[in-house]
Amino acid sequence: MPETTLPARPRRARTRALALLTAALAVFGGSLAVAPAAHAATGVTVTTPGAATAGDTVTVTVAADAGADLFAYDLTLGYDPALLAFAPGSETYPTGGYGAATESPGTVTFTSTRLGTSPGLTGPHDLVTFSFTALTSGAATISLDAATFLDSASAAQSLPQPVTATVEIAAAPVTPTPTPAPGAPGTPGSPGTPSAGMPAAGAGAADGAASDPADSAAGSLAGTGGDIVMWIVAGAAGIALLALGVVLMVRRRRGEVAL
Repeated sequence: MPETTLPARPRRARTRALALLTAALAVFGGSLAVAPAAHAATGVTVTTPGAATAGDTVTVTVAADAGADLFAYDLTLGYDPALLAFAPGSETYPTGGYGAATESPGTVTFTSTRLGTSPGLTGPHDLVTFSFTALTSGAATISLDAATFLDSASAAQSLPQPVTATVEIAAAPVTPTPTPAPGAPGTPGSPGTPSAGMPAAGAGAADGAASDPADSAAGSLAGTGGDIVMWIVAGAAGIALLALGVVLMVRRRRGEVAL
């Protein structure tokens, strides 16, 4: 039944393709450079953005002209781990194939192979696209240091020389702390804000309000006490003079009567 036979074919094909690539890399090893494929990949490029800022995502694409029959390939790229961090799982490969990434400090290797009855790649293709995270400022060089290309007949070709690209990473901008405009609420010298050495607005009024009644009474008594005493003394003297006049008048009349 199709439901049972179809899943098995891709697994067998993937196992065959990966075994083919692994065997070619392991067995032929150093002979790959001298046994070029009949349909070799040419025009290999590494493309990156020319500039980035710390914290940005840096997208890298390795492309080549696959010729007429590129069935599998292995790409090893170097980078500065102090400036860049590889983003695992960010890689994409041509459709119809299977790929895997292997990372070590400062190096990441991408291996890809066609699956099942998928034909080898022909013409220009993006072989892998992946991402780094920019960590800090500096000139970050990304280099394709080694590559092996296999056709469907296991004929292999290696990269003749490294291919590099550089990203200029700028430091992340520092966000300045907003400075209030002069005269804005809460700034020295603004209305309602006390200056150094001066009491806060309302403090003097509150203190004065708390002490005003007693101070006012004391001040009033102090200011009017002398006047009141003088009036009392004057009044008493007037009363005494009036009483003396009355007494003298009465005595005079009595004297007149006695006379």
